[in-house]
Amino acid sequence: MAGENSDIKQLRYQVMLALYLPILLYSFSTFDLDETTFAVKEVKPVVVGDENIVLGQPYTARAYLTAASKVTLKAPDGRMTVMGDTSLQMPTGSLLAEDEDVKKINYTAVMEYQQVNKETAETEVRGSFTVRRPELVATSVATQSLYRQTLNQIRIDVPGLENQPLKLEANGNMQEGRQLRLSPSGQSVSVRAFLASEEEDDVFLGSKEFAVIDPPRPEIKVLDATGKQLTSGDAFSKARPVLDFEIEPDREYASSYPQDARYQIRRARVSIRKGLAASQEVGTFNLSNGSELRLVRELRDARPKDQILVQLQGVVRINHAGQAIPVQLSEASRSFSFVLS
Repeated sequence: MAGENSDIKQLRYQVMLALYLPILLYSFSTFDLDETTFAVKEVKPVVVGDENIVLGQPYTARAYLTAASKVTLKAPDGRMTVMGDTSLQMPTGSLLAEDEDVKKINYTAVMEYQQVNKETAETEVRGSFTVRRPELVATSVATQSLYRQTLNQIRIDVPGLENQPLKLEANGNMQEGRQLRLSPSGQSVSVRAFLASEEEDDVFLGSKEFAVIDPPRPEIKVLDATGKQLTSGDAFSKARPVLDFEIEPDREYASSYPQDARYQIRRARVSIRKGLAASQEVGTFNLSNGSELRLVRELRDARPKDQILVQLQGVVRINHAGQAIPVQLSEASRSFSFVLS
């Protein structure tokens, strides 16, 4: 019985040897054997980093060697900085000239490692990335245009640099932060954005162009002495010859820019037409309180059904700085006629 068990064990051993010996031989054939030590034939450098970087973002890459445990990085390229044992970093703020929007950057580093025989060897690693000028995202009450001689507030955001300090410049004035207040007077204005730096020069990120337009035109309403609204052709009482001209600014403009939406009328030219005769000018009068026209003496000799013609002059907008800015209105929108009663 004992002899039979021994034969079975011997048979099992032979079967296992037949199965696993080829596998073991194949495994050892992939290594160069030198007595009691072995070495891998090839060591390859590998670098991993983002392919695209926004101007101003630091470029960071990890570098390592296949089949090498201990590696020391060196950066002979003065633009690169070694961070720890496996990381490389390069600032990108100076990589683009002001007239460049995109550029491919190549770099090299040296990896020092220890071979199996304890000797030190070096290999060069190469990498590249693309740096791009960021897109400036502007927000304001008037999204595409700015209002002329109005205190506009603009916000500039830069995707990819959300937590970085910015500076904004327009018309020679520089402000820190992402918001800029300006009152342009020309046809357009350019806002330039910079990445703020305490140690080096600020990095120019890009510019945003805005067209400059006039604010929406206001509307003029006419009220008589009782507060009743009049339109051209309505009757006007000789007994109470007072006209009040009210200027209503555009509702949205007044809501967004209340300090810039105040209006005044400086003068009014008055004429009288009797029947079919040509009109005769009575005179040009200053409006009291910027809106009220009193014609007590001027209409003393006028008769019922005479036509009173009023043309407003010197319509101005008072802006945030107290400047009186002429408002260009059509002649029809500032001319009125009433029938004396």
